[in-house]
Amino acid sequence: MNIKFYYRTNISLFQFFTPISSKFHNTNIGTCIIWHTQGPFLKKAARLDFCQILRIINVRFKRGLRLIMKKKVLVFTFIFMMISSNALLFLSFSANDADLYRINFNNKSTGFYGYYIKNTPYLPVSIIGSYASNPGIIVDTANQRLNINLAVQNIMMADEQTTNFIKTYAGTVYIPLIKIDDNLYFPLNTTQQFFKISYNVSGNEINLRAYSGKVSNIDLASLDFYAPKKNKWKQGASKINLAWQYVDNVTPEAPPKYNGLDIISPTWFHLITNGDGSVENNGDKGYTDVCHEKGYMVWATITNNMSTKGSTNFTTQTFSNAALLNRSVAQYIFYSCLYDVDGINIDYEDVIDSDAAGLVNFTRIMRDYTERQGLVLSIDTLIPKPWTIEYDRKALAKYVDYLAVMTYDEHYSSSPQPGSISSIPWTEQAIKDTIAEGVPASQILLGVPLYTRVWCIDSDGKIVSNKSASMMFMQTTSRKKN
Repeated sequence: MNIKFYYRTNISLFQFFTPISSKFHNTNIGTCIIWHTQGPFLKKAARLDFCQILRIINVRFKRGLRLIMKKKVLVFTFIFMMISSNALLFLSFSANDADLYRINFNNKSTGFYGYYIKNTPYLPVSIIGSYASNPGIIVDTANQRLNINLAVQNIMMADEQTTNFIKTYAGTVYIPLIKIDDNLYFPLNTTQQFFKISYNVSGNEINLRAYSGKVSNIDLASLDFYAPKKNKWKQGASKINLAWQYVDNVTPEAPPKYNGLDIISPTWFHLITNGDGSVENNGDKGYTDVCHEKGYMVWATITNNMSTKGSTNFTTQTFSNAALLNRSVAQYIFYSCLYDVDGINIDYEDVIDSDAAGLVNFTRIMRDYTERQGLVLSIDTLIPKPWTIEYDRKALAKYVDYLAVMTYDEHYSSSPQPGSISSIPWTEQAIKDTIAEGVPASQILLGVPLYTRVWCIDSDGKIVSNKSASMMFMQTTSRKKN
């Protein structure tokens, strides 16, 4: 059996980033992206300036992804398990994972104890009704979440239209609880407004006090939730790097600060397949706060749960049903404000061709409310080909700040012949075609894969296997071969 490696333009970015970058220098592509992950590759990448690495985005790929997802194993630059959003996912910890914190109210002990995990204070649900009170919040112990019907909450968004839209369409949203030694705890940093309590953490104590304060003559204590308009970020003359953070149901630690890395995009919110338009929430405000402290912006990635059976049909149903569509948009906007993100990245995939107009309409509605809230909006698309007409790129570009072009899977898992995942000519042509369709170059996010395939062929040239391979695996293999 012979083994052929097609990897020079896919995995040897460390050696060849300069000539590859120069290929696109004159196209004035506006944004630089790289997938962020954990493990050996990240440790390797930490030694580099992100500005030097190929301006890479999203390593998700359409045809290959669909096939790999069915096996529930996804290989990018590392291997992890995919879990369906329809499964009941609970966050469980051991008391050994964190130290107990005494909970005080107005400098007096409440007799309760909580935890402080990854920049988030967690209080026991048993404290609700005494020191934390809101009759509109229901503790759902079966599903381990706090359910909040926004229609009965006194909320204030950036303007009256957004407020009315959220109250009318969002319905019941939820905040996940965590379980520690069979006891449930809720995150205080996302609920302090709803429960009218402020806090600070000192030593091994969580100190509570009544929520108070005014902003522009608005009495914050009179509101259950307040989300003013942000000062929307605008790109200057320099390029930017964006990194995707894959999130299952638990958000990992925020990454350390890397030179040249500007934006982190955690995959937090997903349309629940065959639901009522509601959105799965995996947000973590402690993560956002740490990212902001380190100088990162956070753009939450939202998806149509493309790896879940039935997601394509339900996406069609959602686009054609105003109630479902408005609920999804309202919840995306609310959750984005709840977790204090700076932007939203739309990643709707496996959309049928006839839903191209529906995707544009969805993006248009999202744009209306992201603009009102001061949030950046971007969308991920496949390269321009006859089989990707579900993305009306010219129309989509009117409603987003950035349009990502996922320039990969030139040769995929079921390809009849071996070859590169994303060769330079393939990638260059994808960008030219996107610009030719009417997308301004300054709006384009260039996507290059951080994975490749090891093609094994027999003596007759027949493909035996073509497993996905990580960057670190290929670097190790290439060193052995050389």
